[in-house]
Amino acid sequence: MGSDGNAYARGDNTYSWLGDGTTTQRITPNIVRKPAGVPTDFTYVQVSAGKWHSLALGSDGYVYAWGSNQHGQLGNNTATNSSVPVRVRDPASPTDPNKGLKAIQVSAGDDHSLALDSNGYAYAWGENIYGQLGDGTTDDSNVPVSVLFNLQPVITAAKFDTGPGTNLAPVSNSNSITVLTPAHQPGAVTVSVDYAMGGAGQVLTDKSLTYLYLPAGVLPRAGGEGILLALATGMTGMGGVLASRRHRRERHRLLHTSHE
Repeated sequence: MGSDGNAYARGDNTYSWLGDGTTTQRITPNIVRKPAGVPTDFTYVQVSAGKWHSLALGSDGYVYAWGSNQHGQLGNNTATNSSVPVRVRDPASPTDPNKGLKAIQVSAGDDHSLALDSNGYAYAWGENIYGQLGDGTTDDSNVPVSVLFNLQPVITAAKFDTGPGTNLAPVSNSNSITVLTPAHQPGAVTVSVDYAMGGAGQVLTDKSLTYLYLPAGVLPRAGGEGILLALATGMTGMGGVLASRRHRRERHRLLHTSHE
């Protein structure tokens, strides 16, 4: 990377690894070409050299690649080598050449590529014979695929309508937490549960749960201030499974559609 915003490359160029539009070997740094169709003020902000190809992140936020493409490591939905940087395709629209993958960091392996986007999601493309794309297969991919992480959702907060639950505490040897309900008028309320995959990264909110507060004179007591509510998490969903107070107990199922 140069202070002028250009990327420079040197060395062997048999498979257009230098990105200068040629296959000429260079013993001094040579400017990597700018991708076609970018603004005149376009610059490179990060580069990563693999064994057979290279990656770069542009000032427009898109990922670019050049060099050998035998296993689809350029991510442009082809297996054709490129002597100049080409835009890596958008995972959501892999057949549209006008769209691309936006990222904040890139890394080139031997014959595969990795990128991290601003939401914390990882993408991979290229050779996958040893599972290096992390998508649960061993199939090569010439467009980015999501890297799969087997992470449990961890609850970080719960609200009952606008009233926050208190005393959140993990339940030992389980994927659950307990929370004390706030005071509320009788009736059904929406339970908003904040959680993060693996307990880190982007915080998500689920609002599909409901909880029923019953009048104080109704037994068994299924709602009210100080009810100890257990919220359980799972790989595809979470739901409340138990409400209790003192020695009175009632099973109270909170329905929830599964997460993608």
